[in-house]
Amino acid sequence: MKVTIKQSVLMEALSKGGLAALSDTAQTDTSNLSLIIQSVKISATDKFTVESLSSMMSSKFSVDAKIENGIDIQEKGTILIPAKEFVDWTKIQGQGNDSTISMVLNELPTPEIINPLDDVSDEDVGRFAIKKIGSVKFASKDTAKTSGKWELDSYDPDHYKPVNFDDKGTKHFEVKAEHFIDALSRISFASVKSDWEHYLDNISVQAYNDSLYLLTTDTKRCALFKLTTVNGVECPDPLLIPIPLLDQIAKHSNKENLLSFNYNGTEDKVYISQANFEVRIVSADKDFVTKFPSIKMLLDKKYTLLGDITKAALNKILVSASLVNASSALFSFKEDKNIIAIKAISEDNKYKPHVSTAKASELARDAKVIWGVTHLIQGLNSLNDDVVKIYTPSTDLGSVKLVGAQEDSFSYFAMAVTNPKYDTK
Repeated sequence: MKVTIKQSVLMEALSKGGLAALSDTAQTDTSNLSLIIQSVKISATDKFTVESLSSMMSSKFSVDAKIENGIDIQEKGTILIPAKEFVDWTKIQGQGNDSTISMVLNELPTPEIINPLDDVSDEDVGRFAIKKIGSVKFASKDTAKTSGKWELDSYDPDHYKPVNFDDKGTKHFEVKAEHFIDALSRISFASVKSDWEHYLDNISVQAYNDSLYLLTTDTKRCALFKLTTVNGVECPDPLLIPIPLLDQIAKHSNKENLLSFNYNGTEDKVYISQANFEVRIVSADKDFVTKFPSIKMLLDKKYTLLGDITKAALNKILVSASLVNASSALFSFKEDKNIIAIKAISEDNKYKPHVSTAKASELARDAKVIWGVTHLIQGLNSLNDDVVKIYTPSTDLGSVKLVGAQEDSFSYFAMAVTNPKYDTK
């Protein structure tokens, strides 16, 4: 293989096609095949293609190999090289002036067998041994005539099992990447960061009343986002998609392009596609799908307006209360004075009780309830509105719902909490 490519084009191909190999899952892999899992497969034919895979994800980026795309293939071929090392070197070559990078494969007369672990038995050598087929020499040169040279081992590309991205299963929906990225950034906080069952660290995708919603929860609160730029909902079945993997895909997506979501039930895999960019990720166990709160349940439950308050005022009294007790505080709503008061009592009696008040626009009734302070602050931070509407269920004060006065895409639900330090009578 012999290729010359612009550094910026190569970096895009490596960051997207090498997404799986560069992930934490791949980079911390210690199995016998870690060398392969941490490598990228680069193919130079009529297209320039970069692929990688791990136990959680497979990724592929492919672009036409044309001079106008910054790619000149003098000799076709395929290499399999360490991903992180090559990305780190390529990134450096882009500092300053425009760079062009050449890649040339020097093949060995006979492939070398690499035994990655000393404790592999003789009968397993053929199964776990990795073949080194040669080395790839890299050279970079920029417009200021700064140059660099390097070399990496190349393994047998046959070690890489290609993913058939044409067999994506059922198409669910398409959405503009910018809108999906915004939704993801605003609701991820309500999930569990590291769930041992691996379902509360997912986003639930659910269709309801011809609209599509994204939902996260840690069982004590829910963050809900309505996608308003969806190009049709072609499958009503719910999906669960791991947030850490979605975060990586969002980071490398073109914001102006559409993201297409498909689900292959046979493989239990979610396929996410964009122009030139394909990713396959694992889905949470099917049994967990029904464990997530139902969008219908959340939206059909009757809530009544308790009052309106500016986001700035509510945030100020919440943050003040959190200095004394971040986990819980007593919220008192006084209809005759249109005042919201928050009383925070220290759990360990380290601080004196703290009371802060704020003027509401108009309160519908008196109420006393205990809510989690930090939970409300985090939900409030995801509201893109200057005025917050506070709702409680029609029949009880068991939960609270926050929405913006103008924006209806985002809703936040949180359960009331119990604490004997506070009197709610």
